Amino acid sequence: TCQMDGATPRCVPKAPSCQDLRCPPGSTCRMDRMTPRCVPKALTCQDLRCPPGSTCRMEKSTPRCVPITPTCQDLTCPPGSTCQMEKSTPRCIP
Repeated sequence: TCQMDGATPRCVPKAPSCQDLRCPPGSTCRMDRMTPRCVPKALTCQDLRCPPGSTCRMEKSTPRCVPITPTCQDLTCPPGSTCQMEKSTPRCIP
């Protein structure tokens, strides 16, 4: 790149950056001191598809599918009954 040295333009080496490096899919560029490097991309819940009845939660820095724990909000009770949690299960009680 060109830099002025007093009143004289000079070509000087340009420090490499992440803009100069193309990383393969599944990785991203991070600067390691003064050097750009491709490192594995950290996965998030947006990268993981969970099966029905489960949802994604981050455990430390890893996305995991965990079972959905039903609550009374998930259960519609018939008239004359109400929902109560018995241990970890919602039940309709008269």
